[in-house]
Amino acid sequence: MCVALGPRPWWGATTMTDAWQTPVNKPDEVELSPTGARIGDPASELELVDDLERHRLFNLDFIDCADMKTVADAIINGHRPRRSGQLPYVVTPNVDIIVQMTQRPDSVETGVLLGAQYCLPDGQPIVTASKVLGRPLATRLAGRLLFSELWPRFVDKGLSVTVIASSDEIASGLVEENPKANVLVAPMFDRDDTATIDGLALAVIEDAQHLDTKFVLSGIGFPKDLLIAEAIVRQWPADGDEIPMTMGLGASFAFHLGLTDKAPDWVARIGLEWFHRFMQEPRRLFHRYFIRDMRFIPLVWQEWRVSKQQEEVTANG
Repeated sequence: MCVALGPRPWWGATTMTDAWQTPVNKPDEVELSPTGARIGDPASELELVDDLERHRLFNLDFIDCADMKTVADAIINGHRPRRSGQLPYVVTPNVDIIVQMTQRPDSVETGVLLGAQYCLPDGQPIVTASKVLGRPLATRLAGRLLFSELWPRFVDKGLSVTVIASSDEIASGLVEENPKANVLVAPMFDRDDTATIDGLALAVIEDAQHLDTKFVLSGIGFPKDLLIAEAIVRQWPADGDEIPMTMGLGASFAFHLGLTDKAPDWVARIGLEWFHRFMQEPRRLFHRYFIRDMRFIPLVWQEWRVSKQQEEVTANG
């Protein structure tokens, strides 16, 4: 099923042409703690149930695993109970996202990154930095590789999944592969357009409750994927069923469908996938890669210096 979402808030429309325009009442918003956990939710106090190792880098708990299949198994088969403050998000931060996170420490998307149940290192520089900092991550765990691992399982097992696509072309391609998937086409919106973000989240919530959806895959891009994820949890009815696991996967759908040219595997293995993307869109990506993302270097230095200071304090008792 594929539904195109119009630009108006979902609950304020008056016509009945698609799900986006069906008038509904907004559910009661869930009260959250400063960490993002539901206040009074016993599940928020339970320990995270999976066997994945994690290393803390740049205030994020990155998963340390050499095999994406193992990560996908944990996401599909893992329990939703989580450590205090964690919520059902899968995030795949790269260097650019980490830099932006430090520039906007109080933003909604930063809160999602800090509270995510699954945080995958989607960047070879992060893996390299982890080794320098003495908390080595086994390998890069890219969002597109996670999607490539999960999507065939959703198709084969007939698992209920809602997909938020950025275009009709992507939506059609995914529906062709998985006719049972509930695919919504998001309208164009800015990061500050809370009405559209909340309306889109409400569309997902109604579909999730009606179809018993366990997974929501958003492929719009950062930070919009994370803003939608936060809006889903924030607006989930207090008496509703289990909140679905929401994954921010950026351009993964376009890579999967061959609509965006991806770097050869050997280029990705040596950490130069970013350069391949830069050569495709040099004017758009020059500032990101050669100006903004250069701030990652002092972030690694700062992280190393803080680690050494902590080691000295521990050694001195």
